[in-house]
Amino acid sequence: MISIVSIFALGACGGSDGSGGSSADSGSVESLTDSSAGKAAAPEMAAEDADAAAPNQAVTKASIISTGSVALSAKDVGKTRTQVQHISDRYAGQVTEQETSNSDDDGPSHARMVLRIPSKSFDAAMADLEETATLVDSSTTTTDVTTEVVDTEVRVKNARTSIERIRTLLSRAEKIGDVIAIESELARREADLNSLLAQQAALEDQTSLSTITVSIDRAGPGGSADDPGFLAGLSAGWDALGASARVLAVALGAILPWTPVILLLIAPIWLLRRRKAVVAPATVPAPASATATGPAEE
Repeated sequence: MISIVSIFALGACGGSDGSGGSSADSGSVESLTDSSAGKAAAPEMAAEDADAAAPNQAVTKASIISTGSVALSAKDVGKTRTQVQHISDRYAGQVTEQETSNSDDDGPSHARMVLRIPSKSFDAAMADLEETATLVDSSTTTTDVTTEVVDTEVRVKNARTSIERIRTLLSRAEKIGDVIAIESELARREADLNSLLAQQAALEDQTSLSTITVSIDRAGPGGSADDPGFLAGLSAGWDALGASARVLAVALGAILPWTPVILLLIAPIWLLRRRKAVVAPATVPAPASATATGPAEE
């Protein structure tokens, strides 16, 4: 049994990936099985080799990750946002993220939506989104991950085969030390398999569903964002005049209740200045007469 553990330890150290570990585990299993089990292992290994080669033969379709971005300008952001939602529903997609900004009482001024559309409908969905409103910008990106998908599939198959062999070895172990060593190796390889499965699921999600980000901005009042025109300027000036009138009305309404108090404070000051203005002419002639008699005396 010591020799068995030694072979297993060498196999674990020598091959960390799926293929290296499989050959080491095969030697360990053969040392524990009898001649009849050894005869049965040959067809199993042949089937394993066929399964390992199957992904390369079965994959005839490229695995592509597609992403797109569409920027739109519209007078009614809320209506355009609803149209984008309808396009997503038409192609069996879903809206995973949505943000809306409101600037005033006229409705939303900006919206951002992230769509997940089946990859087979990516081009058609992009074309429909570009025609929803005034197109400002559009871009697409594609990444070929076919090699990565095939490699991950092969590694998953090899990892599962390796785990099955280690479990067989664990079922035949008799000493506590052997059981502990084999269980530790089994836990490590199961963790590697879970990591590969997570990677495989992520690739499947990215290749089966494409991502499209739609940004909608409100166009200028009275016209499009690129060419406002005379009517847009007139409308903006009229709105500014109305806003100024409202500000003046609010200020007048705030000052009006204070008018009696202000009059009571100003009235004494006004009466005092008026009295001074009436008394002042009586004292003015004296200097004038003195000035007039001066040259006569000379």
